[in-house]
Amino acid sequence: MEGQALVTSLGAWSRGRGRARARRSVSGWIAALALLVAGGCASGEGDTTDGSFTSITSPMTNPTNPVTNATTTVGTTAGMQTGGTGGETAGTTERPDESTGHAMTDPVETTGDPGPTCGDGEVEGDEVCDDGVNDGAYGGCTPGCLGFAASCGDGELNGPEVCDDGVNDGAYDGCNPDCLDFGPGCGDGQINGDETCDDGVNDGSYDGCNPDCTVGPYCGDGVQNGPEGCDDGNDVDNDACSNACASASCGDNVVQPGEDCEGGDVGGESCATQGFEGGALACNNATCQFDTSACYQCGDGVVTNPEACDGNNLNGETCQSQGFVGGALACANDCASFNTSSCTTCGNNNIDPGETCDGSNLNGASCVSAGFLGGTLLCNPDCGGYNTAQCNHGDCCQQGGAGSCSNPGILSCTCALDSFCCNNSWDSICVNVAINSCGAQCP
Repeated sequence: MEGQALVTSLGAWSRGRGRARARRSVSGWIAALALLVAGGCASGEGDTTDGSFTSITSPMTNPTNPVTNATTTVGTTAGMQTGGTGGETAGTTERPDESTGHAMTDPVETTGDPGPTCGDGEVEGDEVCDDGVNDGAYGGCTPGCLGFAASCGDGELNGPEVCDDGVNDGAYDGCNPDCLDFGPGCGDGQINGDETCDDGVNDGSYDGCNPDCTVGPYCGDGVQNGPEGCDDGNDVDNDACSNACASASCGDNVVQPGEDCEGGDVGGESCATQGFEGGALACNNATCQFDTSACYQCGDGVVTNPEACDGNNLNGETCQSQGFVGGALACANDCASFNTSSCTTCGNNNIDPGETCDGSNLNGASCVSAGFLGGTLLCNPDCGGYNTAQCNHGDCCQQGGAGSCSNPGILSCTCALDSFCCNNSWDSICVNVAINSCGAQCP
């Protein structure tokens, strides 16, 4: 029947408004239609016998997308009746009376749902945003449900936001997804992106970072700056500019051109490499030149440690200081020791090699073994021979009777020269003959 056609038409229109809205809206429109039809029938406007149609005008509104003065034309057949007006009423549905041909109505309970409403917390119809409050607060919806309020991602800085570039994907020089902080960028104290330096200050100071997060001036960049005395941009430490960007100078602990050494560093050199036989090579820290005072060269006449002597320079030593009694001390050819071959131990009463006698040790000799009749034999001071000054030939020097000489050889010699000495008394003339002509020695 025509009322049913109208209901079907309205249901289709409602579905076209969207699936989310349709489920709530169709039942509301059907109930409203039923109320309108019921009202018309009750007032007699729809009860005709010639099959004509009656127009029923029903206002329908939507707070967010109001549709006003919408007129629904409902065709009715004989016997259509409507219910009363005002408030929630029991709507009616028509069915034909088989006995009379008039339309019969069955009561249908309706809810009176006015349809989609801004503020019900659901996005329906033409609504863009509906949070149930819609007061335009940050992160919420605007009044009228027609737009979003300010929020993270709208590309504008508002609310608690620190950064909002509309993308907020945490990319370099961008914003974090929560808009509460900046993404990685130059100045955050971390090296990221294309940065080569980021100390969080980036003021271009020496040994710091430049404002564009590149490396600031530093020793080795080839440009003299900051506290540098030079900067040759290389890593050669023993040239005119050290790796500490200091100009070469004595005392910088770097052996530079023109310097032999620095501090305790003699560059692997030694006394031997400097032409000496040995010793300890040192560095003169005031001039950065080698100090060879502890080096030695045997034969230069200078006694240098570890030399014991050098040539005729015995460094004050003698045979006696070397434990000998006497002799001539000499220096060994290597200057490392003394030559004591000419030193002696004469005077220790021991006959050592080279000695004839030593002190009272006459090695068995006496005045008699020396060809004298008697007396006291002595050892020379150098232990190289005997002293016979106290040896004698008996009493040939004494005056006495004829033949008064105990040495047969001297007696015979004297008697041959002066027979009186042997035939008469031995007098002073005999003594003189014995001494002067026959070799007699007086004790």
